[in-house]
Formats: sequence, C-alpha cells, structure tokens
Amino acid sequence: MPTIRALLIALFGVVALMAAPVAMAQNPLERLVSPGPLSRAHEKLEATCNVCHESFNKAGQPAKCLDCHKETAFDVTNKRGFHGRSPLVAGKECKTCHVEHEGRNAILVILDEKTFDHRFTDMPLLGAHARVTCAECHQKGVKHAKTPTDCSSCHKADEPHKGQLGTACATCHVVSSWKTVSFDHGKTSFALKGKHASTQCAACHVNEKWKDLATTCVSCHAKDDAHNGKFGTDCASCHKETAWKVDSFDHARTGFALIGQHAEARCESCHTKGLDAPLPTTCNGCHAKDDSHKGRNGTACADCHTPRSWTNVTFDHSKTDFALKGKHASVKCESCHTKPVKDWVPPTACSGCHENDDTHKGLLGPKCADCHAETGWTNVRFQHERDAGFALKGKHSSATCASCHKEPTHVKAPPSSCIGCHRDDDPHKRQLGDGCGQCHGETDWKTNVRFDHDLTDFPLLGKHDGLTCVQCHTSPAFLDADPVCGSCHQKQDIHKGRFGADCSTCHNPVEWMRWTFNHDTQTDYPLTGKHKQADCESCHRTPVMGQIDISTRCITCHVADDKHRGSFGTTCERCHTTEDFSKTRGVTN
Repeated sequence: MPTIRALLIALFGVVALMAAPVAMAQNPLERLVSPGPLSRAHEKLEATCNVCHESFNKAGQPAKCLDCHKETAFDVTNKRGFHGRSPLVAGKECKTCHVEHEGRNAILVILDEKTFDHRFTDMPLLGAHARVTCAECHQKGVKHAKTPTDCSSCHKADEPHKGQLGTACATCHVVSSWKTVSFDHGKTSFALKGKHASTQCAACHVNEKWKDLATTCVSCHAKDDAHNGKFGTDCASCHKETAWKVDSFDHARTGFALIGQHAEARCESCHTKGLDAPLPTTCNGCHAKDDSHKGRNGTACADCHTPRSWTNVTFDHSKTDFALKGKHASVKCESCHTKPVKDWVPPTACSGCHENDDTHKGLLGPKCADCHAETGWTNVRFQHERDAGFALKGKHSSATCASCHKEPTHVKAPPSSCIGCHRDDDPHKRQLGDGCGQCHGETDWKTNVRFDHDLTDFPLLGKHDGLTCVQCHTSPAFLDADPVCGSCHQKQDIHKGRFGADCSTCHNPVEWMRWTFNHDTQTDYPLTGKHKQADCESCHRTPVMGQIDISTRCITCHVADDKHRGSFGTTCERCHTTEDFSKTRGVTN
C-alpha cells in the first residue's frame, strides 16, 4: 500500500505534467480522463485533444471549433446562414447542440425538419416555397447548407424560356406565384402603356422570342387593321395605347373639326376611300339621303340642326315674323312647313292653319287669339264680362258659345236681354214683360226664383211661404190670381161656403185649424152662456154669412123648444137667461 509520501510525490508529478508546455503531443492526464470515443467524423482527432480543447480553458473550445469549421465561422462573423442568424445559436457553445464523445455512431447534427425555422437561413421559405417538403430541395448526400438558393438550380426543368433570358428569374417572377410577372418593361426600349400593360407576355413574345422584336403598331396589329391598310401604317397618328378607339387625332387640323355625333362616328363612315380622297364638308354633301324634309327646307341644315344631336333643332324661330310659343314650340316643323320654305311660307294667322279645327265653324270670326292662347287650345283667356259686357254666371257659364252665338260675332252679336234669347222658353208668353231677371236667377231657371211677393198686395205668410208659384198661379198669366182664400181653398172649405170666401175673417195662414173670430167685438150680438158653446152652424144656417140678416131674438132659433107654445109671447129673455134655459127669473106684470 503506497504511503502518504508516495501519493504526494505522484500528485506533484501530475501537477508538473499539467504545467508542462502545450506543445506536447498529448497530455497523458487528458488521455486518462477522456469521457469516451469521438464520433466517426472526428475519429482522426481522438489522439490530439488539444485540437479541440484548450487545457484549463473551457471557454476557448468554441473558438477551436470555428478554427476548423471555417464556413460556420464565416456565417457567425457575417451574421448569415443558420449559425449567424438563429437566436437559438447566438451566445451558445457548440457543444450545446453538437455533443461529442458519445461513440463512433453518434449523430452530431440533430435536425428536426418539422420544427426547423427556415427564416433564420439564407433562404426563407416564402410564397409557394412554404408549401414544398424538405426533400424536394434537400437532396440526399448533400449538406443542407450546400443546397443552392438560386431559382434556376431547382427550376431548370420548369423554365419555359429555355435559358434565353438568363438565370435571374427573380427579375420578372415572384415566389408567391410563378405566373405573376413584375418585370419593368420601362427599362427596355418599349415601355408598356395602356392596353399593352395588361397584355400577356406571350401575346407579343411568340415562341419565346425576347430580342430584336419590332416596335411598330402594324408589326403586331396588321391583322387587326380595320382599315385594311387604306390609312397607312402610322396607327399612332390616330390611335392610342390606352384604347383602340380613336381619341387623339386632331381632326380640326383638316379644316373640319369633329363635334358631337361626328366625334363618335367611325372613320370609315365618312372616309369610304383612302385618307387622301377629298370629302364634302357641307351637311347636305353627306346627309342628303337622311334629309327628312326632302329638301323642303333647303340645304343649310346647320341653320336648324347641330352635329351634337340631329333631332335637337336649334333654329330660332323668333327671328322670323312668327315666334313659336306654347304648343307651337313642340310641334314638328313639317306640320306647318308642308312645302319648301324657299317656295312657300306658312300663314301666321290662326285661321290660316286651324280653319278645319275651328269648333265654332267661323261663328266667332277669324281672330282666334282674342279667346285662345298658344299654351293650349282649351286655355280660353277671353273674359266675357270684361270683353263683351255680359258676365256669364250660373247656367250661362256652362253653355257652349254656339248656343248663344248663332251668327259670327263680327256680323251680329247676341242680345244681352233674357227675352232676347229665351223668348221661346218664356212660359208666361210675355204676359209678365221682358224683365225675367226680376224673378228668375241664372243658376237655375225653374227653382231659383227670387221674386219678392211681399211687394204685392198678397204677402206670403205662414203656409203660403214655401209654396211653388204654380200651386197658386195655375196659368202663365200670374196677374190673374185672386187673393181671396176661397179662390184657392174652395175644396178645403168645411163650411161649404156658408161663411163666405174671405176665410181670413176667422182663419190665418199660419195654422188653418185655429180660428180667431171674436163674436163679441165683431158683431152686435155678444155670445153669452150656452151660446158660447154652440157651433156656428147651429145659428148660421143660411148659405152665405152676412148676406141674410140673422135675427137676434130667441124665438128665431128656439121656436121648436118653446114649451109655452107661444102663450107667453116671443120675448123669452123676460123669464129665461142664456146660462140655463130651465131656470126662470122673476117677472112683474
């Protein structure tokens, strides 16, 4: 068993060996304390630990790794590649990920393709690249870092240009979509403008021809030339790239500016021959066949029409002797101008054109404007009261003109009196004179009677008020009516004429059954006693009251009632009273 002295000597020997110069091939102690065999990649370095390790300096190991792995060192220094960009690597020692001394079959590079973040490499997966699998780009036997990043290396077989445009695919294409082209054609000698900017490349670059292409319009559009070469090959003199439709040629330079509908017309519609062929500049020169007037209005079409709208007539008729107003402003020219204006001018008087339309048949004369306005034939502005001195009221306002105007007004005007027009309608046969308006109103001839009967000798009172005229005036001769009651009420006289025809002596027109005759004041025989209760007929038995005197003696009426048989004379009132016939009063001889 070694002594303590021997152990101390051995320990100091170890320390001495560790302190020896590093130029030694290998420190025996380091060989002694090796944790295990290296991987097959580092197998040749197993006998020389100092290549990877620095004695007594663990922090110096990463520098040793980078001294050997120079590409990785370049990436770290220049912050490129996975080791220079990934936050998972920055500040960490190599052995954190790459573990050694695990044996010959140990895997130094552990890569999880599912979780690997490609953003921290020199080739971030963008656009369509984000959808491909790792194996589509990373070939077997080739380090991942050695995989090329240029387009042509992977897409050479897919490249439709066959290398004619070089390998800088990103100059035109983007990774989001292979078909999306972003090439700046403005950097070439033919900038794409207007419709050219939206045209597919293959439409011009046929069969992948990208160089020495012609830039003239006709070189591409000869087949599209609607003029068939008649207008030459300088298409740009009229057409623009923004639209094939002509909008740039200044036709005004030719002496005929294109205005209105002319600006929208096709060139071929006028230029039926070559551009050098002369064309007429007058309206009639081109539109003679389109003239709806058939030459009636001459050839100066521009006097009325404009090129902006053929139907928009601008002729100022007010410059003639007949300004168009009202309905005249909307009628067609041909409705008045039935012949050429150079040969015949329409009349300006209403009757000259509207004679056949005159509903009055000439009865009101030729001056239609006195009554009618141009705004509308039915718009009558004639005021009968103001212009004729006869206001049309009531039924007159709805009567037709011809019902009164039997002859033309300039020949004979209608009478203004009622009887002048209504002589044949007068039911009174002129017996009441010509003043029809004294009784009748214009609103209604039969019912609107306004005669004041109070001005006659027979005011209409009571039941009489409200009766129609014909109920009393049974004949047209109203003046022959008898004001006596009996003349009208003979059939209603319950007295059968015994009291005469003047019913008003007892009755009043307000209430027929209520009579007011006062026997005490109106006769010489006041009614007393039983006489007050007696009917008139019991005493007045004669046919007509007042024509035959009635005796006031008792015996005249009561001779049949005399029980004395005349033995006491005829002076009944000596013993009897009118209060009670059976009672007597004292009589002295």
